[in-house]
Amino acid sequence: MGAACLCALAACEREPVQWGEAVRLEPAAVAAAGDTWRLDVSAHGALRVARDTLPAGAPAERACPRSMAFSRERGGEWHAVWWRARDDSSVLLEVALSHDGGVTWSAPLAADDRDRGRRGCARPAPSIMADSTTGFVHVAYYLEPDGGGAVWLVHSMDRGVMWHPPVALAFGADPAAASVTASGDTVAVAFESPNANEGWIDVALSWSAGHVIDHRLVAVSGRSVTAHAPRVAMRGRALAVAWITTLGALAMARVGTLR
Repeated sequence: MGAACLCALAACEREPVQWGEAVRLEPAAVAAAGDTWRLDVSAHGALRVARDTLPAGAPAERACPRSMAFSRERGGEWHAVWWRARDDSSVLLEVALSHDGGVTWSAPLAADDRDRGRRGCARPAPSIMADSTTGFVHVAYYLEPDGGGAVWLVHSMDRGVMWHPPVALAFGADPAAASVTASGDTVAVAFESPNANEGWIDVALSWSAGHVIDHRLVAVSGRSVTAHAPRVAMRGRALAVAWITTLGALAMARVGTLR
């Protein structure tokens, strides 16, 4: 009986992702895709680097430079997110929706207005993912509200009309870039650790559409070389994470299987 309980406990505590070894992405493919390159993965774990497509127009004139990110649903709807600086150098996390390919946009909404930092536009851009199968929209970003800075995940279950309370992924004083992907109730966020003494890419997983974080996987990029600029992609049970190293500016990636 005791052995059976120990086995059951070990099964419950096993890692949620079975990772493969880190591999180098083709430098020419990354260079051709530009700064806004996107990582794709097939259900069988094959990786592809692609250039991000953009809508016909931008939804906001007062957005912080280089802070705007987009996600397109299969039906042609576009979702956008960006930072807008306030007079006191804090920011608003704003979102908008377009039904006509980006020609016209809805009025901006504040998905998170809690920032109390004084960085203005000097911060990483947020990341957005709109899931066509559910209508859920997910945004990952770094923000400094009362209580301290952290990497956050916020989501909407009605295509961006209303937003649930943000969930903290990791606290730290260093602005950190993040990348989010989702499929149904499974959400994955790859993000730079927001602590200066680390410098690796962590991954947070939610099985509940982002309501709570079920797992935080530390140093998926490894600990030997500093990593930044994460990308994450998911298809079926395949989960892929990519990053840029500070050693030779190499683009690296790992593919795992969700258990």
